[in-house]
Amino acid sequence: MTCLHLFLDWGGTLMAEDGPAELPMVDWPHPRVLPGTLEAVAELAAQRPLSLCTNASVSTRPQIEQALARAGLGRFFSHVFCFSELGARKDSPAFWDAVFARVALPREQTLMVGDSLAQDVLAPQRFGVPAIWFNPQGLAPPPGTPPVRMLRSLGELPALLASEPPPGDRRK
Repeated sequence: MTCLHLFLDWGGTLMAEDGPAELPMVDWPHPRVLPGTLEAVAELAAQRPLSLCTNASVSTRPQIEQALARAGLGRFFSHVFCFSELGARKDSPAFWDAVFARVALPREQTLMVGDSLAQDVLAPQRFGVPAIWFNPQGLAPPPGTPPVRMLRSLGELPALLASEPPPGDRRK
């Protein structure tokens, strides 16, 4: 897998989801970046473009961008793809068609990372997008789930991606 563009989920992957569910995250009194995230995202952004892909339905794209900026993460993302703007979730081909209309790369040269096995891993894979499950609790996938790659920490991701062969190198 060669990752030339990285897609990251927002809530539960980059930032904690422990605020009032009825309010956009930007309006939460204390939005929190998950431990190790800022350092990992800074390192990842130095290696390749990053985009945010989220199913968040309470926050609009400008509110998401404001929340990312408030958390010190905004400068790292070239695009924010969200349900409120696209009208589709990550389990819909319309979501990924809109993403790839802006990110002009073959799907197999991208990677989606997120904490929802269903929405961030299995759904993108159905549409040709490689994915890794961010699984800090180390949960076992449900029986019958196809094999998935997992990370316990976003801090593991830069080294994993750096160990990939360069584009065009066919070594495994």
